[in-house]
Amino acid sequence: VAGSARALSDDDSSVGDEEQLDEMRAERDEAIQERDDFEEENYELQEKCGEYVEELDLLEEENAELRDALAVCQRDLSQAKEEQLALFLEVNELRARVAERDREMNQLLIVNSDMMMKLADEGFASPRDSKPSLKPAAVVRGAGSTFGQ
Repeated sequence: VAGSARALSDDDSSVGDEEQLDEMRAERDEAIQERDDFEEENYELQEKCGEYVEELDLLEEENAELRDALAVCQRDLSQAKEEQLALFLEVNELRARVAERDREMNQLLIVNSDMMMKLADEGFASPRDSKPSLKPAAVVRGAGSTFGQ
C-alpha cells in the first residue's frame, strides 16, 4: 500500500512537474517570440536608421553645394558692389567735369558778350545785326545767262 501511495504521489508529482514544464515551455516560447519580435523590430529600425543616415549624407552634400553657391553669390555681389561704387565715382567725376566745362562756357559767353558790347560801342556791327547785301549778281562769263542781274 505504501508503494502504491508512493507511486500515486510520484504520479501526482510527475503530473505537477509536467504542468510546470508545460508552463515553462510556454514562457520560453513566449520569450523566444518576444525576442524574435524585438529582433525584427530592431532590424526594421536599423534599416530606417540606415536610410536616415543616407538621407543625412545627401542633405549634407546638398548643404555643402548650397554653401558653395552662396559663397559664389556673395563674391559676385561683393564684386558688383565694387563695380557699382567705381561707376558711381566715375559718374561723379564726369559730373564735376561737365560742371567745370559749363562754368568755363559761361565765362566764355560772358567774355564774348562783353567783347560784342565793346565792338558795338566802337561802331562795329554785330554779325547778328548785319543783313546780307542785295546787290545784283555779276554776269557769269561764257555761260550766256544774265540770271541774277
